[in-house]
Amino acid sequence: MTVNIEIDGKVHSGSSVIEVKWRGGPVIGDGGPFGPSIKGQAALVDLGDRGVVVATLINDESYGLAKDGALGALWITPRAFGKETNAEEIPKLPELRGKRDLALDNLPRFLWFSNPQDPTTARKLIVQDIPAIFGPSARFAGASVDITSDPIVIDIRGKFSWLKPLEDKPPGNDIIYLPNGLGINRYYFIGDAS
Repeated sequence: MTVNIEIDGKVHSGSSVIEVKWRGGPVIGDGGPFGPSIKGQAALVDLGDRGVVVATLINDESYGLAKDGALGALWITPRAFGKETNAEEIPKLPELRGKRDLALDNLPRFLWFSNPQDPTTARKLIVQDIPAIFGPSARFAGASVDITSDPIVIDIRGKFSWLKPLEDKPPGNDIIYLPNGLGINRYYFIGDAS
């Protein structure tokens, strides 16, 4: 995934390799026949003294569409390629090839950290609000997904000094609750299978 934000005529880009696997199995209870896992890290756009924007791997609400339209990494690529994400289509996902630009109704959750070293500065970012936050010359310059065989790299911990200590906490204590009501954990930034 690649994300581009333009400010003062300069395009800032961030990208990452994200692997999504769907494993088939028996239907148990109201669960479906496939279980997903994500390997890799969220794409991060460094805006210099304006902080960083992260295209998170999850949308913080559900596997599906969030109330504000944000999606998790599980669904963005299939939707970009026009594939349904139902039991019949999931086995066909490995056949996808090429690059696709993402439509505005097929974007991940964006978080803006005005200070990457302080997780309490995080806030949800809607692309339409970019000019209001970063100035009238700022704009969302698009995002895309590309099917690739590039290696997965996980180096996001170097940008967020608080992330590794968060990962080391036991389940249940591994969420940072922010003053704005947002709760963030490692799965926003690093896949569950990484």
